Amino acid sequence: MIATLSFVLALLLPFSLFYSQVCSANPSADEIAAENAKVIRIARGSGDYPPLEMVREGVLTGLHIDMIHYVAKKLNVEVEFVSLPWSRATKYFSEGKVDAISYYGFTKEREEFSYYHADNILSETRWVLIALEERAHEFKFDRTLQGLDDYLIGVQLGYSHGMYFDGLHHIERDIVKDEFVIESMLQNRRHDMAMMSYQEFLGFKDRGDFNGIVALSPAIDSDPQYLAFAKKLDENKQRSELARLFAEEFKKFKVSKEYEDLLQFYNFNKYQ
Repeated sequence: MIATLSFVLALLLPFSLFYSQVCSANPSADEIAAENAKVIRIARGSGDYPPLEMVREGVLTGLHIDMIHYVAKKLNVEVEFVSLPWSRATKYFSEGKVDAISYYGFTKEREEFSYYHADNILSETRWVLIALEERAHEFKFDRTLQGLDDYLIGVQLGYSHGMYFDGLHHIERDIVKDEFVIESMLQNRRHDMAMMSYQEFLGFKDRGDFNGIVALSPAIDSDPQYLAFAKKLDENKQRSELARLFAEEFKKFKVSKEYEDLLQFYNFNKYQ
């Protein structure tokens, strides 16, 4: 009899769990955090991208990092950042090997394997062309970049440089590993220009790099950078729910004094 009862309970248990989940169609943030997401792993590029994401005295910090930690704490979620070369970070994310990725622009291709949410925007990126200051007068262009067909433009591996620039097919691009190669190629005149986030460019200048290199006008585009969550390996939709919960908390955070203080701490208006 005891064996039979145990067998029946074993059969009923999955149904009772399913029933409780159905009844809690709109669980609270605390319930989700406690039940599903003790630790989430967030991929990021291993480079230094001041003031957004960088390592200082051995500690990962920056505007994006602090924003994510703030919201995660509100949700009672622990965050583990996984710093990888960007191409590997995006591969891990697309395969669902991590829960989320930071500093991630939107593309139609990425949408196939990403949960984007309008309130999970970490910052806006302004895309600019950069060049040696002594050559800046050579380049005349508007947003269409007509007239630049004969110039070679450096771009970084694995990056989306905004949907607009990505869709310009008359531009000759050379794909390189990271910002150090971009700087070297410009200094050695092997690239005429490069496409880069204006925020990152100013951050690199602040740390002493890109000497003699300037941002050109006009800016080419501006687009949001997200904390996106992975669709792959999300059969129980925990990541989808986390995307929603993070969005709710980010929305509240961005109208708070704490957020304004954080922007001032990183002097973020300077980078706009």
